[in-house]
Amino acid sequence: MYVEGSDRHDVAALNARFRKLIFIILAVLLIILGRLFYLQVVRAEQYKELALSNRIRKERVIAPRGFIRDRRGTKLVVNIPIYQICILPRKTRGKSGVLSVACRLLRVDEERLRSNLQEWTERFPDGREMPVVQAADKEQISILMENREFFTFFKLVSKHRRQYPDSTIAAHVLGYVGEVTDDELGKISNYHRGDMIGRTGIEFNYEHYLKGVDGERLVEISADGVVIGTIDGLDGIEGVDGFVGSRAPVPGRDIWLTIDIKFQREVERIFTWGKGAVVVMDPRNGEILAGVSRPSYDPNMFIGGVSEQDWQKLYENPDNPLFNRTIQATYPPASVFKLVTAYSALSNRIVGSRQHLKPCYGSYRFGNRNFGCWRPEGHGSLSMKGAIEQSCDIYFYQLGELLSADQFGETGRIFGYGKKSGIDLPSEAVGTIPDHAYFDRRFGKRKWTRGHLLNYSIGQGELLATPLQICMMSAIFANGGKRVQPHMVYQIVDFDGRKASNYEWPAVELPTIDKQLLGIIRSAMEGVVSGERGTGRASAVPGIKIAGKTGTSQNPHGEDHALFVAYAPAEDPEIVLAIVMENAGHGGAMAAPVAREILTYYFFGLQND
Repeated sequence: MYVEGSDRHDVAALNARFRKLIFIILAVLLIILGRLFYLQVVRAEQYKELALSNRIRKERVIAPRGFIRDRRGTKLVVNIPIYQICILPRKTRGKSGVLSVACRLLRVDEERLRSNLQEWTERFPDGREMPVVQAADKEQISILMENREFFTFFKLVSKHRRQYPDSTIAAHVLGYVGEVTDDELGKISNYHRGDMIGRTGIEFNYEHYLKGVDGERLVEISADGVVIGTIDGLDGIEGVDGFVGSRAPVPGRDIWLTIDIKFQREVERIFTWGKGAVVVMDPRNGEILAGVSRPSYDPNMFIGGVSEQDWQKLYENPDNPLFNRTIQATYPPASVFKLVTAYSALSNRIVGSRQHLKPCYGSYRFGNRNFGCWRPEGHGSLSMKGAIEQSCDIYFYQLGELLSADQFGETGRIFGYGKKSGIDLPSEAVGTIPDHAYFDRRFGKRKWTRGHLLNYSIGQGELLATPLQICMMSAIFANGGKRVQPHMVYQIVDFDGRKASNYEWPAVELPTIDKQLLGIIRSAMEGVVSGERGTGRASAVPGIKIAGKTGTSQNPHGEDHALFVAYAPAEDPEIVLAIVMENAGHGGAMAAPVAREILTYYFFGLQND
């Protein structure tokens, strides 16, 4: 039976359900609209930045390394453009065979490349390019250019590398750079894989100034990680790989050296001996005017990373061309040290300057041993001046009998022996200036004799010094008792030409030095060159008064080493030099003529160039 009220009930129920459905739909729409509002309005900037990050990347702009110049501004070390080969990790997918062919043609170690590539992609999952060859040669560049449609995973990147235009000239002073190692990356900041860092010489010691400050820029990349181009107009947008705007690199500072490259070239041309060193310094302020170490090497070989074969050849070379003999090699200073012995005897009142000791007959008997003089027929009876001029060993043996080990050591330290000079070059040797405590440690208490001091008196035995220390000693005689700080850097200049700093160290008076005694020895040093029987007559330069001292260092492993020190003009010195020639024989015959040529050019040739 039909009931009218039931229809009304059903309609009401349907209406209620419809209202509920409308409410649910509206609620869902409100939720969607709220979410859209949240995403598109509230978090709009965040997602905008995220979208930018997917196609924009921060890229480091390497700062150009500062130049190294001579005192006149001539560039001794520059930067040259090179091509670096990089690989695009994402483009190697599915191309294992082509990659193998490319490695073979480019002479790249495939196994090592794949290992490095795996490590790289784990570290940088964004697909950024990885350096493979730091400095590509012409053949590698040609292969990539000719096969660019096949080797799409490789690209050439233009960069800068160091170049040393004068090749081996001043190589040990300038030093060289090398790629930073993984171990170093873990210990020092602001360096990245592929960066260059100073290894030796000025490149090492002034790395902080030469490096500069890297910049940053934004680049647009494709889905494969390929750089499409540089992005302009995004400065001030935050959140792009943690980057706010771009920053130009600040080039490294230029280092101006104290050497004059013309003089340096000439000294190296004159010093042709195979092994040895020359140090030339201004005794007034400690500026190094030239520094030569033989044998030398070409730092350009390190530009693209030295091969293992070439490194082995350098490392195993018995002459050690990487060794800077001016500051790292130590030699017995031989008769050059007689100047210190003479000063010690005078200052300790062991002997008077005009006092004659026992005559020299070619040998000296001490205990059960004969100590010989370099001149077998002897020198006869001599005063101190004559003994220095003729370098008589017998005279100084007698001083060795009278001086104590501590007196030798104390005087030697006054003249710079047994300690680093503090020159701004790395790995300087200390040398040895023995005293009583040293001999006790070396031989045992009461197990050494005064015979050791006889050798000491003529600069032999345990006494060792670098060519720079020998030059420093000569400078104290030259400048009348002042200590100077030897240094290689003249000034440091910012990239915009402003001076960052000047390096000036004035000479400091040595309070313990007796200038009157120095004058006695200075007069004798002049006689070494100008005296009728002076051992350094071969260094004489007409028109220039020169003071000097010869030395012949005994070498148990072969021919003696030849030494010579000199300064000029003797009345007002502006140049002092020390020469060591390994296995060359007598200093007067071999080293003194080299000094003559150097001094002749300095006084009569350099000013005219």
